[in-house]
Amino acid sequence: MIICYRCGKENQDHYKFCLGCGAELTSPPVNEPPPPSPPPPHAGGDEKLGTMNTVMADNPKSSTPSGMPPAPAGSYGPPPPMPPPPAAPGPAPGQGQGQAEAMGGWQPPGGHGGHGGHGGQGGHGGAPGGGHGAPPPAGPRPCPACGAAVPQEFKFCGVCGFKMEPVQQQQPPPPQQSGAHWLMVLIRPDGTEGGVHELREGENRIGRDHGELFENDGYLSPTHAALVVQGDSMVVRDLGSLNGVFVKMSEDEELRPGQIIRLGQELLRFDTIEPPQPLADGTEVMGSPNPGYWGKITVVIGNGIDGSAYPLLNESVTMGRERGEINFPEDGYVSGLHARLSNQGGSFVLSDLGSSNGTFIRVTHERLLGDGAFILLGQQLFRLSML
Repeated sequence: MIICYRCGKENQDHYKFCLGCGAELTSPPVNEPPPPSPPPPHAGGDEKLGTMNTVMADNPKSSTPSGMPPAPAGSYGPPPPMPPPPAAPGPAPGQGQGQAEAMGGWQPPGGHGGHGGHGGQGGHGGAPGGGHGAPPPAGPRPCPACGAAVPQEFKFCGVCGFKMEPVQQQQPPPPQQSGAHWLMVLIRPDGTEGGVHELREGENRIGRDHGELFENDGYLSPTHAALVVQGDSMVVRDLGSLNGVFVKMSEDEELRPGQIIRLGQELLRFDTIEPPQPLADGTEVMGSPNPGYWGKITVVIGNGIDGSAYPLLNESVTMGRERGEINFPEDGYVSGLHARLSNQGGSFVLSDLGSSNGTFIRVTHERLLGDGAFILLGQQLFRLSML
């Protein structure tokens, strides 16, 4: 090995210029042992031959084929290769990592042991500071001066010493955008977030046939609803589903006769009570006197099946699990005081009273939604988030 006098980097014996700094290399002086004194004519040959054998073992002087310089101590058996042609082949079997790099080949980190003769020899062939954790460089590049193959991390050509242009670091490609503009985030019963469904610009159909997040909900129709993304807003559309689409109220809502609302697990229908009208032939309908009922809340048990009905009297009626005029004591998802329904001069307004789980209103056709809105599809609650 030739050690550069300027930077101290070890270089192969056939290199003319340092791979680390580009300085011209000079052959290291060979520490010649002092010439032995000529033996006296009468001395025996065995002891002197033994001394000569010891000296020759420390500094072998055996010539190499074709006048090549001797291989350094600790290197592989074959001599170092000749300067490579422009199209350099890979390292021959048995050559060290340092020799392979001189020929333009790449040995993966860790291919040879990091200790001992072979591992130490190969470890000096790369760029300064490189370790086993460094990523493998790209393929060799040709030297503009002599055409020799030069590894990407070398600053100078190992054959002619030409200073190579620095390699531009390739920036990793930016992550591919999925094209989603909105996300549907599943909200579990305990309030934590579950799976996510991506929504792209335009119409996104939701149902058991439209995504793994929906396929196991038996209360969803195969094609239940459509979410139409329009930039920073969204429209939800009921596509004739059996159980409907419900949106969580964020402010007071005006109800129309026949409107379906949901409190906890209770499905309720609001209807108005109109004064009885006579028939077409003028006959009046007989009934109990109306004390002032203006509407009623009916529990919906199933498709076309009604349960209990609660008449609405006075200007407002409150609903809850424990307090209010209408109670649902068996429903743990209903707050103690959940919502209020009031008659405001012929307009019927539903208000949420700070309930834990919110009050939901069924979408009759379509409805405009914003970022952070909550929708109830089947038995699953989702939050809409804009990216």
